[in-house]
Order: sequence, then structure tokens, then C-alpha cells
Amino acid sequence: MFAYILGFLLILGALWILAIATGWGLPYVLLAHGVQWFKVNPWETTVVAAVLLMLGLLLFMRPHERSDRSFQTSSKGGNVRISQDALQEIIARSATALPNVLHVQSTLRERDAGLQITITCQLEQGESIPKISEELQAKVKEDVELYTGIMVTEVKVLVQRLEKAHLTRAR
Repeated sequence: MFAYILGFLLILGALWILAIATGWGLPYVLLAHGVQWFKVNPWETTVVAAVLLMLGLLLFMRPHERSDRSFQTSSKGGNVRISQDALQEIIARSATALPNVLHVQSTLRERDAGLQITITCQLEQGESIPKISEELQAKVKEDVELYTGIMVTEVKVLVQRLEKAHLTRAR
């Protein structure tokens, strides 16, 4: 949200400079009135400066989302954390091992009962989408639970594209 506001202000500033460059008198008048208002109203000017300073500091000090998300599972020796990238790699390998599945992307959500996986995929044309989707859901759920020990509550499949089967020519 803040990026949109900052972008809007930059566009407004560019238009202001463009208006000055083309000889339009209004920006000069507004700027002169604004500076005069700041001189006449020191308390209001201080409040405006404080608000702008706080917004600027928030830009630099705001907490950033962690991109290195991980998911926890238990083992005999203690807790094990598995990165999101590792889980997505397991999902991709599991899904593309199935025939007719060409490309896979996944998103992960942690739920109380386990992990929710959403798979966006590209399939080959010519097969039943519900049949392939069921196989995909079962295979991904089985492999993630087998390799990580993380309980999978749901696997959602979104078929984004269908590709024609690529026939190889024998010579």
C-alpha cells in the first residue's frame, strides 16, 4: 500500500516539474503560497514535518516478511524444520513424475491440522483432467507425508494450461 502512495507522489512530483518546465504559472503560485503558509503557521508546520518524518522512518524500520519460511515436523531426536523451497521441490518432483503432468508450481499454507498445498499445473491434452488431478493429489500427499513427516490436510489442483502431446518422430 505504501509503495502505491509513494509511486503516486513521485508521479505527482514529475507532473509538477513538467508543469514548471512548460511555463505554467500555477505551480509557482502554489509553491509560494505553501512556503508562506509554513512561515505563518509554525506549529502546523512542525506537525506536518513530524508526520512526514515518522512515515519516512516507518519505510526503513517496518518488519519485512521472511522469505525463508519453513515448516516443522517432529522426529525422535527433536524438531525438524523443512524449508518452503525444499517442500516445493518435493512437490514438483512428485507431480512431474506422473505422465501427462508437464509443469508444476505450488503454494503452501500451514493449517492447524496440517499443510494445505495448492498446485498450479500444466497438463498434456488428451487425458481426463479429473483422473489426472486425483492421481496428482494422491501422489503429492503421499510423497510429502512420506519424505517429510508433515501431515497434509488438502491438495488443491488448478489446471492452468493444456499442451498438445509432443510426438517424437522415429527415423
